[in-house]
Amino acid sequence: MLGGTAHGFIQSNNIIESTSLYRRTTQAVPSLFVASSNDSSSDTNKRQANGEVILPSNVVKYSTVPKDKFFTIDTIPAGLLKEHSTKEGTWGVIRVHQGKLEYKILEPEQSVHILDAASDNIGIIEPIMQHQTKGLTDDLKFVVEFYRVPGTGDVDEQREEL
Repeated sequence: MLGGTAHGFIQSNNIIESTSLYRRTTQAVPSLFVASSNDSSSDTNKRQANGEVILPSNVVKYSTVPKDKFFTIDTIPAGLLKEHSTKEGTWGVIRVHQGKLEYKILEPEQSVHILDAASDNIGIIEPIMQHQTKGLTDDLKFVVEFYRVPGTGDVDEQREEL
């Protein structure tokens, strides 16, 4: 419980639906902690009891990189291997489809997470928080999805080195 509101664990067969002025999208969201949609307070930057970040319930996916393929151990952009952050209002989700990836969160406190397809875990990237990645296996395949909370900025922003 955070802020008096229960937060649920979404299993791999659950769906997040979002509606924009231009289209409605529905997507499966495996093993993702999200804030309860009936929470009347802002769920931005809420955390689970163990300190893990919770993706806001009202985020809208606007991009996946790379498009129509995967980053591999040989194609991870240099920008992802060094300390970097997303812009204010931009959330990210790292999805590993094969192999293993180290996701290191550098602030507000440092933590290291090993992401892999077998355990169906993901890395949630908070806006403006420094982080970095490192490929751990030669068979690595992963993507990074970008999300925004409605009203927090342009979804057509350009990302450097991706």
